[in-house]
Amino acid sequence: MKSPTLCVIAAAAFLAVVAGGCKREDTSPRPLVCHVGGTMRPVMLELAKRYEAETGQAVEVNSAGSGELLAHIELQKRGDLYVCHDPFLDLLMKKVRMGVDGWTVAELTPVIVVAKGNPKEVTSLADLARPDVDLALTDFKHSTLGRMLETIFAKADIDVHELVRRKKVAINKSGGYVANLVKTGNADAALVWNAVAYLRRDALDVVTLPAAHLPVPHVDAVTSATGRPYALTPVRVTIATLTCATRPEAAQAFAKFVTSDRAAGVFAEFGFTTEPVVKEYDDGKPVAGTIPGPVTSDVTLRMYTGAGLRPAVDELAEAFKAATGITVEPDYAGSGVAISRARQDPRADLFMPGDVWYVDRLQELSGLIESKTAVSWFVPVIIVRKGNPKGIEGLADLFRDDVSVALGRADACQVGRVSGKILEKNGLDRAGLDARESLTVNELGVWVKMGSLDAAVVWDAIAANIADSVDVISIPREKNVISQVVVGLMTTSKHKEAARQFVDFLTSDAGRAILKSKGYRTEAP
Repeated sequence: MKSPTLCVIAAAAFLAVVAGGCKREDTSPRPLVCHVGGTMRPVMLELAKRYEAETGQAVEVNSAGSGELLAHIELQKRGDLYVCHDPFLDLLMKKVRMGVDGWTVAELTPVIVVAKGNPKEVTSLADLARPDVDLALTDFKHSTLGRMLETIFAKADIDVHELVRRKKVAINKSGGYVANLVKTGNADAALVWNAVAYLRRDALDVVTLPAAHLPVPHVDAVTSATGRPYALTPVRVTIATLTCATRPEAAQAFAKFVTSDRAAGVFAEFGFTTEPVVKEYDDGKPVAGTIPGPVTSDVTLRMYTGAGLRPAVDELAEAFKAATGITVEPDYAGSGVAISRARQDPRADLFMPGDVWYVDRLQELSGLIESKTAVSWFVPVIIVRKGNPKGIEGLADLFRDDVSVALGRADACQVGRVSGKILEKNGLDRAGLDARESLTVNELGVWVKMGSLDAAVVWDAIAANIADSVDVISIPREKNVISQVVVGLMTTSKHKEAARQFVDFLTSDAGRAILKSKGYRTEAP
């Protein structure tokens, strides 16, 4: 019989470990448990096999739907690693909070699959609408690809819901199932992931979709299979180490193997789209510059914004909310007005005027700026009515009696302030210019666009957004004055973590892509 004293000591030691929330590294040779979403199962079985051959460490692949596995991890708190596709890595980290480090290792791309030889000659999404093509699709609510179909078909000017109503379409939540319908002759075509198509390459041919028919990465937000709006494109394939791993060092070693160049080659062999590996999370926290994942809060950020940034900021705020659930409410005004509003709001989160001067001025006046981050650059240009009927060639022509001109008010907006500097730099006197004035750069563009005036000085980005209605006259670099746009995080912010997330998003590849798409410069001219 064991000594009662020893039993008490053992029990006390056990309780101390449990209460402290810590555990010792399990050095036993047991297999690592890697939970793997169904689409990724074949490639992960191959990688596990190669890893064991190289290291002697066995890896047990536990496969099911990515969502089912996430629920299992949350409830059972067992396993060492988790391989899934979007949006489940972010849910693991931000909602379940059971992830340690996470990486993107590959991507999934939608393709059309048809029977070998393509007997129905399907070459595009439009062909799927033909009455002689029997179609199979994944479920619109219960599959990640299914959730994307409305956006994909809409880009080809097809209403997929109307398509389903008027013709025979087989629907199932499993991509493998609908691909097998084509393989067995029960459907002529289906939309599935490229990795699903690869596994049936002996019986199916693939028709790739043009880039124009695919959702724009991190811009076309799609509601995911979790029911949350989410920037699902490109759909990431990810691996994460888990907080419940009993052998964290061994789990990290296998994750390192899966994120290696050798493993990238295996993903490519299995039909996945391969891109450079990106570390998304470090010790459970998002890595700066990556796309933020969904969060469960209903945070709303107040941002005082220069009116000239509106075309991009509206879309940036929409994309950010789709990716994170965080609302950004921009208050647009000329920078001179915006600085006053930001200074008076005791709960202001962010301040992004038309030039860094206003951010520095706010800090000088009130000390309300905690940090500032460069976002873009504004280059002043002259816009004139389409066809340039007055033959305007440069700044001097603005002073002609037959030319009606508009400028921003110097005390109200940055474009007005900088216009005066440009004229002064070129030996021209603004006081001698009979110009109509506006509080915002956007209104200047509207006046010229509508033909109310002959010319105005605006930002290059504003000109780019109305280029179909005006002509643009560049101001030579040596005669110009460039404005740098920065975003200031304010000390009054009640949601600084969320505000920093938005700042990171502005400077991420996705944020910069949106800025560029709207004509804003993300590199210094």
